[in-house]
Amino acid sequence: MRRGFGERLGLPGALGALPLAPLAAEYRELADAQSAAGLRFAGEALTDPQEASGGRVFLSVLDGVALGTPRRRTLLDGPALDALADARPAHAPVLRLLAALRRHDPALLRRVLLYQLVPLLRQGATGLGLDPDEARVLAAAAPSVPVLDARQRTAAESLARLWSARRLRGCARAVAAVGPAALAADPWLAAFGARLRRRLDLCDRLLAQAAGPGPDAETRYLKVLSLAADDDEAVRGLIRLGTAPGGGDAGLTVRPVGDGAVTLSWPGRAGVRWRVLRDGPGLDRPEPVRGAVGADGPDCAAVDSDPPVGHRVRYAAFPVRDGQPSGTPYVSRALLVAPAVEDVTVTDGPGRLTVRWRLPRTASGVVVALTGPGGDTRRHTLGRAEEHVFTELEPGFYSARLTARHPAPGGGTVDAPGVAGSGTVHAWPRPLTGLTAEPGPEDGVRFAGRGGEGAEVRLVVWPEGTAPAPGAELRTADLPAPLPWARYGDDRFTTPDRAFAGLVSAVTVLGERALAGPGVRLDVPGPVGAPRTVREPGGTVRLFFDWPPGAGTVRAAWDGGDLTASRSRYVREGLRLPLGAGPARVTLQPLAHDERTGGAATAVAVRRAPVTVDVPGEAVVRYRLLTRRRGLGRRPVPYAVEVSAHGHDPAVPLPAFVLVHRGGDRASARPRHPDDGTALLRVDGASLAGAPLQTHGLPPAPDLSRPPYALRAFLLGDGAGAVRLEEPALTTLVVR
Repeated sequence: MRRGFGERLGLPGALGALPLAPLAAEYRELADAQSAAGLRFAGEALTDPQEASGGRVFLSVLDGVALGTPRRRTLLDGPALDALADARPAHAPVLRLLAALRRHDPALLRRVLLYQLVPLLRQGATGLGLDPDEARVLAAAAPSVPVLDARQRTAAESLARLWSARRLRGCARAVAAVGPAALAADPWLAAFGARLRRRLDLCDRLLAQAAGPGPDAETRYLKVLSLAADDDEAVRGLIRLGTAPGGGDAGLTVRPVGDGAVTLSWPGRAGVRWRVLRDGPGLDRPEPVRGAVGADGPDCAAVDSDPPVGHRVRYAAFPVRDGQPSGTPYVSRALLVAPAVEDVTVTDGPGRLTVRWRLPRTASGVVVALTGPGGDTRRHTLGRAEEHVFTELEPGFYSARLTARHPAPGGGTVDAPGVAGSGTVHAWPRPLTGLTAEPGPEDGVRFAGRGGEGAEVRLVVWPEGTAPAPGAELRTADLPAPLPWARYGDDRFTTPDRAFAGLVSAVTVLGERALAGPGVRLDVPGPVGAPRTVREPGGTVRLFFDWPPGAGTVRAAWDGGDLTASRSRYVREGLRLPLGAGPARVTLQPLAHDERTGGAATAVAVRRAPVTVDVPGEAVVRYRLLTRRRGLGRRPVPYAVEVSAHGHDPAVPLPAFVLVHRGGDRASARPRHPDDGTALLRVDGASLAGAPLQTHGLPPAPDLSRPPYALRAFLLGDGAGAVRLEEPALTTLVVR
């Protein structure tokens, strides 16, 4: 049976106060499992996405956590949640954590789900698988709940975990971060805060009693730590009780070792475990020391691998029972930690050595000393620097020594142990100070420059955007491969096989070392590919070719003229040249973009050698019919055909000449193709090319004296499209 929330009671009666903190110790694990499963809130693991989207099953949270249908409602207890976890392996971690919450406190599961739902509904989230009535009521109530920022939500979610770990001071800081408005709006959270205040008040009373006169100070400090395991004042009170009157070691011995670490040792006790803390004037609170700690036996030891360098610290080893200090600790003497510099490296450059190191974070400065091959020493006192460059050095072996300085307790500085390093100054190539690229008048480019004496000069191309600045120091093994077509200092003009557009950089090389030089940007178009020609009527020749990559335009030149075409024009209109009927030679040369624009060039435009195309003369075949009269008043009748060929290349065979006749009812129009009639005459190409003018008689059949009929000639065979057939007047071809 469907229920209506808030219809008679209103929102306060239907909902009560919405939670602003989950108050579940397992909430962090639940949030991690929920995020790994890709869920917006943990309740999505309770419903099947397909059933929830269809409205067949929905989640109810206001009156206990249950799965409902339009006609039935089933509460989810621990066994039901375990069964869901077994049925849905993908969401099993989330469901088992929800089952644990349900067993711990049935109301806690509802509280956690409501805590996650409120911000989602405030943002207008949909498709959560929630009961539509409850979703509507919760969405209406969500704006009345105080909005917590990310810092406040983190603090609210940590409360139960801190409480379960007895970290009451951390709980107090988290409650303060959540703020009084949240406590006023959430009764459960307010009750948690009141309970926390009662326990902290007890701790404060015990601390005040322990600080006063009396023999029970240790007992009171231990009682405080049993209530609040993170009470720093109680820990420091126990350290004060265990400190030797003279300030020396009280059972705990400390010894500085390399890399700033400190080793600790103290006598063990059978069956006692230990917790080691460090404390000092510069620390906000006693801090645990990480490292291997001996639990049993006559001797125990620990290593503090990350002490607060530059500070005076005191270590304390607490006996621990059931995770809680059980007595006064062993306490060390105060120790001033002054670690040395680390990660010293020495690299060479042209006439110099660069010394780098990692300075301890509390060091005030460092002294760097460099001793050369002759025994001379250069010494420099620096501040908080981590690099120093020694210049004007001769080639040879050098040794360096670095000493970190830390502030001393009474002023001044204290020096750390010195750290040695060494390096060798090698011979470096001279830099190239100038690079020019001179394009050839017709083709190619040659490179020249200044500087680089005694070194090999290579021309390379770096990946776009990674070319080092001139003078940058490089290793020869890291250089790109030299350009095979670009040679520095060569008098010849060279051209790449393909289009090139980019920065050509110079590098001077001497052995394993190299110096980056200047660069010059080039724009070299690719070659014109596969040129071919087709003649058109009127002495026009159409050129076809593969457009050269990287070219802005292509210039076509011939005896008597030239023409420049862009790629868009070539694709749209083609390239037609007025060469006339005779043979001609055309050169096609690609031009780079900057050469085409003629403006302020950003790259050197390099020309590529033109491609020559020989265009044969226009081949024309003409024919006319020879006629004679038969009787007075009779129409002239053809008896022969005169054929002539002009302008053809003798080396290129001509197509065959065919004269076609069509008569009868179909004589009203001339033949449209060679098979549209009867072939009267055929002259092969070789015979046609052998004589410039020849006459061939027409056969007697069919009877050409009986009109109507029509005659027409065609060219057949290879090359027919390249030869123009010039026909006589229509009146001589159609006889009526």
